[in-house]
Amino acid sequence: MPTRRPVIPGDQNQPLLQSPVVYNEGRDKWATKGDSHSPTFRFNARAVLKDKQQPVELDSALKQGLVEARASVLEYPNDGDKKEAAAEAMLELQREMVADEVSKVFNIKQGFYTGLYLDLVEDEEIDAFLQTSPLYNWKAKRWTGILHPLSDSPPFTKSELTDRLYTIISTVMEKFGNCGTSRQLKTTHHTKLFHEMADSESAAESSSHYSSPSFVIVAEGSSFELPPKNQPVNPRDGECEPQLIGFTNITTCIDVTRYAELSDDNSSEENEMHAVYAQQIFVQQPNRRFVRTISIDEMGVDFFHIDRSGLHRGSMNSYHSRGGARSFIRMVIGLSSLDEEILGLDTSIRWKVDAAGRKTRGTLTVKDDETKKTTRYNLTSVQPVFKQYCIGNRGTVCWSVRDRTKKQNMIVKDSWRTNGATPEHESLKKARGLEGVAQIVSYEADQAQTKDFVTMMHLPDDPTGGAGNLIQSRVVMEQYGRHLGYFESEKQLLCALRDAIAAHRGLYTKGDTLHRDMARSNILFGKPGALPGNQGILIDLDLAERISKVAGKAAVVGHLQYLSISMLLNVAASGDDDTLAHDYLDDMESSFYVTAALTYEYNGPKKLQDPSPEILNKWLEFQDATTCRENLEFKKRLMLSERPADPTQHMAPYWSDATRVLLQRFYNFTREMAQEKVEIRECQNDTWRARLDKLYSKSDVFRNYDTVLGFFDEAISKISKSENKKTRGPTVGKKRVAEEDPVEDLNEAKEKPRQLRTRRQRT
Repeated sequence: MPTRRPVIPGDQNQPLLQSPVVYNEGRDKWATKGDSHSPTFRFNARAVLKDKQQPVELDSALKQGLVEARASVLEYPNDGDKKEAAAEAMLELQREMVADEVSKVFNIKQGFYTGLYLDLVEDEEIDAFLQTSPLYNWKAKRWTGILHPLSDSPPFTKSELTDRLYTIISTVMEKFGNCGTSRQLKTTHHTKLFHEMADSESAAESSSHYSSPSFVIVAEGSSFELPPKNQPVNPRDGECEPQLIGFTNITTCIDVTRYAELSDDNSSEENEMHAVYAQQIFVQQPNRRFVRTISIDEMGVDFFHIDRSGLHRGSMNSYHSRGGARSFIRMVIGLSSLDEEILGLDTSIRWKVDAAGRKTRGTLTVKDDETKKTTRYNLTSVQPVFKQYCIGNRGTVCWSVRDRTKKQNMIVKDSWRTNGATPEHESLKKARGLEGVAQIVSYEADQAQTKDFVTMMHLPDDPTGGAGNLIQSRVVMEQYGRHLGYFESEKQLLCALRDAIAAHRGLYTKGDTLHRDMARSNILFGKPGALPGNQGILIDLDLAERISKVAGKAAVVGHLQYLSISMLLNVAASGDDDTLAHDYLDDMESSFYVTAALTYEYNGPKKLQDPSPEILNKWLEFQDATTCRENLEFKKRLMLSERPADPTQHMAPYWSDATRVLLQRFYNFTREMAQEKVEIRECQNDTWRARLDKLYSKSDVFRNYDTVLGFFDEAISKISKSENKKTRGPTVGKKRVAEEDPVEDLNEAKEKPRQLRTRRQRT
């Protein structure tokens, strides 16, 4: 006999690896006490891995699956069986894309529904409807026309059940919703609700994926608009038709299923399907804080609440009893509410919608925690400038707004953080006045918390089985240039990288803060005409942490592609292995990987190297936690092999000898530091502490930063002189030292790694 769908308990926010760690409370920051600075030390603990979601392409297998699914759907437009099989393959691929995010589902306690949407309508009003409506048999305590699945009567077909439920739900909306045409129930099992994909390059590409839930509630209002114009229905024929229903203008998705089809086996598939619905609503309604959907059969209702902490699922075993009918009616009223906050939308962001159903302009309101002043900004675009295509993680959305008083554009960043995590605004406040670091204008530390969403109150009491609370915050910052992939010249890119590393030094030595996420996407070009020091801007300080707080913690955070060897060794460590906490040298190593990857990927401004070097293709595969060991082995071969690698051999022809010398010297430095940290980790006597203290001494910290910045300064100087020579014509007479042939410097730089191993002795 089929049973109500089980819920898989667990905590989606739990790190992949965790254990107690040692915290060195006796360490004082070096800026105020002596020359020794050891914000971290060697200790025995398993690492806590927290991957930083990044806007990268899908892995090759999933991307190929997307292409094949799209081709299959289009190949058989008139063959029902083949088209259905192709559509099922597409749905399977969609579920696979969200499977990791819902691998653990939070079980909502039984009876949760009795406290849901209580204030929307009184029991007396509901009972009066149930007693008089032909849709409900008050005496039999059952919705009329929906047969018990275990009765002797012939079972309902899915079509018959869908029709009956449509009548019930639409009647409830009409009776209690007072929403007129602003909320309408629509049958959509034959309608394509097109997806917006992270790697889509066109509307046709996005249209290769769609969902077709049984019902949706179509909405009008500030946060809703019609789907994108001219979305191709059949890209092969080039035909288009206007789309009136999409994830841009619905409040919820409702699936209808038959009780006889329920089983433990399809529970995870159902979770994944509702996660797909939620993901697309988050993506296409970027001011969403949570999404709620339901699945109905002849007996009961499964309720799905999805927010940034994960998927929460609860079951109402019967919506036929009087109490169950009341809760079901309230559920329908809540899912079709005219109040956008009840639907899970952030109403501090508002749009004007024209007569054609399109957003035309919008505003965003901020109440500054420092000044208590409320400011309403105009959005420069109705769409965000950045959003994440996932459910969990930080749910970051960035908006470009116009400050009418200062007559300049700002960036507003909305994101979620865990309890106890350092808010980004605290790190940004420490960075005020520092060159090369994004400058904060205002902030709201606590816009919303997931614990305040009703379902959170009904999670298990056991803290290991419940979802961790997340806090939404908003930060307003000055707006800067585009990301590094838009460089216009070799010199511009090197200046931006140089200033970002210098900004990291300032944040570390003056702000007592470690960035912990040096990645290509976290460096922007400065404002037009920016002076040296602000030509590259370090952004995204949501993983930044006070140096003293990092000490003794094995947490591994950041973009996986750029993680240092030491951090990857932490992830791979067993319970008996020593680990090292994140430090400035880890971020310096990440900076080398950023620099190298850019020179491997680009063969000039906005021009990719073709063919792409195999080392870069391999590098781009390291996108999730399952590839950590391969990532480690890859970087160990690059950095720790007895014979040094040649980092310049994969560079595109575009790059000058000055940049090649820079990359070779940066490699030598990074290799030496990586070797030193591995040796400290493996050291079997007490000398490891003195060696680590030396790396963290003020003299070594400044010397190491100065060394790397010197590589950039010399390369920039040579490129500048070369540009001047081209402008002035050939120089007559003896070359200056700074103008000596860089090829000789490259050969000299390549000799240095061979010397490193001979002069260093393993302890």
